[in-house]
Amino acid sequence: MTDEKQVDATVRDISRRPRYVVGMDAHSVKIAISVWEWSDPWNPVLFKEIKCFDISAMAATYERHVPLESLTLIEASTNSMRLKQELCELGFRAEVIPSNAIHGKEKKRKVRDIQDARNIAQGYMKGDIQEFVWTPPDETAECRDILFAYRDARKDMTRAANRIWSICNRKGYGIDVVAGKTTAQTIRDDIRRMDIRGIMAERLAMLVEEYELHAKRLKKLEEMMAEHSFGSDAAMALMQLPGIFYKAAFATIAAVGDARRFGSASKLAAYGGFAPILDTSGEEERLAAKRGGTGKPLDKEGRRDLKYYYVEAGHTVLNTCASTSIGKWGWRMLNRGKPKNKVACAIGRKLLTYAWHIMRGDPTPNREGEKFYRRKLVRFCSVLGKERMKELGFEKRDAFAEFHASKIYAGLSLT
Repeated sequence: MTDEKQVDATVRDISRRPRYVVGMDAHSVKIAISVWEWSDPWNPVLFKEIKCFDISAMAATYERHVPLESLTLIEASTNSMRLKQELCELGFRAEVIPSNAIHGKEKKRKVRDIQDARNIAQGYMKGDIQEFVWTPPDETAECRDILFAYRDARKDMTRAANRIWSICNRKGYGIDVVAGKTTAQTIRDDIRRMDIRGIMAERLAMLVEEYELHAKRLKKLEEMMAEHSFGSDAAMALMQLPGIFYKAAFATIAAVGDARRFGSASKLAAYGGFAPILDTSGEEERLAAKRGGTGKPLDKEGRRDLKYYYVEAGHTVLNTCASTSIGKWGWRMLNRGKPKNKVACAIGRKLLTYAWHIMRGDPTPNREGEKFYRRKLVRFCSVLGKERMKELGFEKRDAFAEFHASKIYAGLSLT
């Protein structure tokens, strides 16, 4: 299944009606397909069904039984993107549909793969399936793998830190462990200082070793994120936004891919989890208004990873970038009594709409954020390291900042 509730989708092109429609229900080992002839749009005819065959035999099965002028519809799953790529390499047209596209079409006590494949094909021909899942290119897919690995490494390191704290707390030892900030050596020094011995000391030693392993993984992934961000002009341009550093820029590139697939900035904001609920009950509106909102809470859909970075950026703007125009706008909201978390969400939404324009290549309107951007570039040099800077031909960090800032702000007015 896809990782988030809201899938990356592209609108169905009704002008490209295929002669044959193939519904595929795929699992990790077996596949079922239902092939329909669609020459007459009002009277599709069942052409062939293959109930169960090995996924390794997909190429031979298609070349033997499926016409080339067909469209294969694959329900989104863990291997659906790979199957689509293999079919496209064979010369067949294939698309991935959302996993809930045929949900509730036919419920049976016993699941039948061929019936699911049939429902997929029939749902497309009836017009019930209006969207295809967007397939990211290899570069974007690689960035997503790094982003997901980074997320998992943070979870694992936090879990290990909490276990260390929990064991010490139960035995009355006061120890502070903050995941990502406290080093493994500091924890070991605290354990020796408190003279912890016996089985408890052995268990803590294993947990500290696990914590250190996750910390090393996290550092390596951060280096990969920084290197990918440096190699992407869009990621470097995104860092001009207040509150957005290389991790948030990398996450934006990984999650969004091609910004042009979103027709407007508001659609990207909805994809990032900043869309309000359109139809709510009176109780939800009353509770949301009581918390200080407009009565329309966010719908809790979209990509949680993207929303996390931009809400965090909203808090950064309020705390450290109050002199910027968006920071002043946020503080006016706070001074009117709006809750800080809601204001941070509002700022995050604005930043994501700005990101849409930046990723499309729209020009930067003025040089208001140049000072903050140069400061970020100097910090980014520290992340990349001195050796990497020398490889790039920059002896000083200011030269690196000047080179990249001039790409964006050269020729712009100061207003």
